[in-house]
Amino acid sequence: MMLEVSGLKVYFSSARGDVKAVDGMDLTVDRGEVVGLAGESGCGKTTLALAISRLIMRPGRIAGGNVFFDGSDVLKIQSEEFREKYRWKKIAMIFQGSMNGFTPVFTIGYQINEVLEIHNYMGDRKKRLDDLLKMVDLDSETATRYPHELSGGQKQRAFIAMALAVDPDFLIADEPTTALDVITQTSIINLLKKLRLDKKISILLITHDLALLSEIVDRVYIMYAGKAVEVGSADEIFNSPKHPYTQGLIASIPTLKNLHIKGIGGYMPDLANLPPGCSFASRCPHVMEICKNSEPKLLTVKEKQKVACWLY
Repeated sequence: MMLEVSGLKVYFSSARGDVKAVDGMDLTVDRGEVVGLAGESGCGKTTLALAISRLIMRPGRIAGGNVFFDGSDVLKIQSEEFREKYRWKKIAMIFQGSMNGFTPVFTIGYQINEVLEIHNYMGDRKKRLDDLLKMVDLDSETATRYPHELSGGQKQRAFIAMALAVDPDFLIADEPTTALDVITQTSIINLLKKLRLDKKISILLITHDLALLSEIVDRVYIMYAGKAVEVGSADEIFNSPKHPYTQGLIASIPTLKNLHIKGIGGYMPDLANLPPGCSFASRCPHVMEICKNSEPKLLTVKEKQKVACWLY
């Protein structure tokens, strides 16, 4: 097992009390595996990614749980040691909105080379830069350009190149296709597929777009209000969803056979004042009395498929 997240809690202090952005999340990623993490905005996906990367800033804090990477709990490692041994070298991240992540006054090549320098890359940095750009289907001339001279898709590819600068084992891709047109989205997904095959890299792909996940992932975690409510293989999740929330998400995707989009009514609960019982109860079409009082556990219902719902 490359990554094992166990009982992770990430809380943000506020005037109304702790906002429980991630509240007891479990997640695993095997070597060479692509795992999808899906859910609507505000469910805790990005916060989970930042916690794995040790990038939670105040007023946020890790309130509990463990993050094991290659058997070591990275939450217990000193910050400097994590930066030197893990960040970028073993765990790299493509940030949400990464197209705007470049400093506008420096060239793309300067900024990628800065990563190589900070992390003490000992090889030929000019050749490494050219190889990285070629890997993401950009020509070497891109290194001399400034961010504003690139299209959205080119900037996203350049940021992926920077994330891969020192050959990480594990890549977190947080909404890597946001704000890109459909053709460019497909290109980015094909690039991630290629990286998986050529580099044997493990990927945690975070998105609210289930249709996009179906193109690449092996397993899927559906996240709601800081917790996983369903886990399963891509085939199980997309062809036989169990949780009413997962069913609602899939029903909201238009297809050629069904262009009618069915939304999920209501809103996610206040994470600073979570209700008792199931956090999805107020929006669930199958709600029962027990749902309002007792929180369901994540239990296996079919092979590797797990669901947290009193229906099962």
